[in-house]
Amino acid sequence: MKDNKDNTTLELPGFGEPLPVAREPRKVVQLVQRQGKKQEQLELLEVLGPTDCSGLPAWVHDENTDLTGLPVWR
Repeated sequence: MKDNKDNTTLELPGFGEPLPVAREPRKVVQLVQRQGKKQEQLELLEVLGPTDCSGLPAWVHDENTDLTGLPVWR
């Protein structure tokens, strides 16, 4: 079986050689460096009390709770 090339598709409009595209001149964009706000460390764990060496809240014994953290009923 012999393959025959279909040349009729190339005769349709739009399938010819592409037209040269005129390039638009490039616009010069000047970048402006903006001074951002200085970051600061928020101490969010201070409200939880003392912290251990890792920065996590330290366990503090409370007379109103048992060792599991549940309230003591008196």
